[in-house]
Amino acid sequence: MQNLPQTRLIVFDWDGTLFDSTGVIAYSLQSACEALGLAVPTIQEAKHVIGLGFNEAIEQLVGPVDAEQSAAFMTAYRRSYFAGESLVTLYDGILELLKGIQQQGRLMAVATGKSRAGLNRVLLDGQLRSYFDATRTADETASKPHPQMLLELLDELDVSPHQAVMVGDTTYDIDMAHAAGMASVAVKYGAHDEKLLLASNPTVVVRDVDTLAKVLGVQKALL
Repeated sequence: MQNLPQTRLIVFDWDGTLFDSTGVIAYSLQSACEALGLAVPTIQEAKHVIGLGFNEAIEQLVGPVDAEQSAAFMTAYRRSYFAGESLVTLYDGILELLKGIQQQGRLMAVATGKSRAGLNRVLLDGQLRSYFDATRTADETASKPHPQMLLELLDELDVSPHQAVMVGDTTYDIDMAHAAGMASVAVKYGAHDEKLLLASNPTVVVRDVDTLAKVLGVQKALL
């Protein structure tokens, strides 16, 4: 297994990579479809769009929608998601991993399909903002798998692509990293299964947070 201990910058996806939220998100997408009288996707179909920007996710699930339908979908989705969000936590070992990386003096960033308001809320509620040197969300730049959010992060932090790695749980993360010229780590405990992830040819695939720490060169003593 290839290790990536020399990377200056580690960019994390949020949902399904740091935050154990894919189940709540998928259920909320189903609930929104049902509330609007649309065909209800399977859990697997709903999980498949996690990581995209909200508008891109809706279109992939139900087809093209106008602004009014999109707003109604967002309202129904948020109602369901907020009802279950209090039950969602970081994956076991993630906080220790972030602390270990920070102790090494390496840079960390977030590139997520969440909205800016949504990301700011979870960073504040979890007291996690201090771990990340920069963040990008899908509503302030191009949605994954377009590389724009990674290119903006690299530019902001003055890091070259070969000094950075993208860590994510979907093919959108891996494809985005390829497009930005970066290495990638696919975690298979999130939204997309291993077969799907492998099709995008990530640099490394890991099964759990402990293995992720080893690949990133974070010593177990720091965890």
